[in-house]
Amino acid sequence: MSRDRTDEVVAHLRRNGGRAELWFGEFRDPKPLDASALASLTLPDGRPLPPSLSTWLAFDATWFRVSPDSPPRLDAKPLRDILMDWAIASARAMPEGYEDPYPMTNEQAVEAWIELLPNPAMADALAIELPAGDQDHILLFHRADRDGEYPILGCHKRFEFWFKYDSFGDFLAHYFGLTDPA
Repeated sequence: MSRDRTDEVVAHLRRNGGRAELWFGEFRDPKPLDASALASLTLPDGRPLPPSLSTWLAFDATWFRVSPDSPPRLDAKPLRDILMDWAIASARAMPEGYEDPYPMTNEQAVEAWIELLPNPAMADALAIELPAGDQDHILLFHRADRDGEYPILGCHKRFEFWFKYDSFGDFLAHYFGLTDPA
């Protein structure tokens, strides 16, 4: 179960003083979400959080934004909006004077990425970008499994999308080096 994986990661980090060396940096100084906020925290559409994410937030909430509303809501947005953010960032990163041989508007880039998703309907699902290394990772609140867990979408160079992890707990276990790459 994914929550067990999250518990393993939390136990590992506690044994190491809340620190870990990662491929692309260091994890340190975890800050748990306030217990009363966590008890009532939901996704923006009111669905409950996956168990692995709730377990993680009780240990560290620094990767996530939570609304100050009552009840609080996890800051997630449609995958389509994340893809638009990527398109805008890519356009801004182009050197001045660069002539793209295949010019696209930001909207066209987003539609091209949506066609690459395992299921284009995912574009409207709530999502959260996770810490990345040489690949992007997105917690996708599209369809929960029987345990209430949601998959992690992997993306390589913003060109290829696939289901990389079955759950947030599986992502954490790999991210912190407790499992082999997926």
